[in-house]
Amino acid sequence: MQSRCARWNNDDRRQQHATTMTFQAPASLNISAEEARRLVNQQVVTELGTGLIARDPELTTDRERVVWRVPIVLSLPNLGDLGQVGAADVDAESGDLLINTDDQERIIQRARRLCASTTLQAE
Repeated sequence: MQSRCARWNNDDRRQQHATTMTFQAPASLNISAEEARRLVNQQVVTELGTGLIARDPELTTDRERVVWRVPIVLSLPNLGDLGQVGAADVDAESGDLLINTDDQERIIQRARRLCASTTLQAE
């Protein structure tokens, strides 16, 4: 997390300095990265469409909990990974999938746009 701090000099002009802050908080990680990725592949990717695949998660926090943020990538035969079209969060303690229908719709729309632009470039 980056923060800005202010320091006053002799002529009372504010100077800003970038700093990095690290916080520690207790958390129970009952779900592994691999389990989170597998959950997203099983419950989200299969519902949203062919060509979508979950990739390696990153452990992070939302405002309330520790989550695995699992990138969802559009990958097509003979073309490979075309790009990330979204992500799904998995609660690292409970294993709850934290994605709503609006998020899912955005992923579908991004995948369609990416596929269309890739198809046009290939022609």
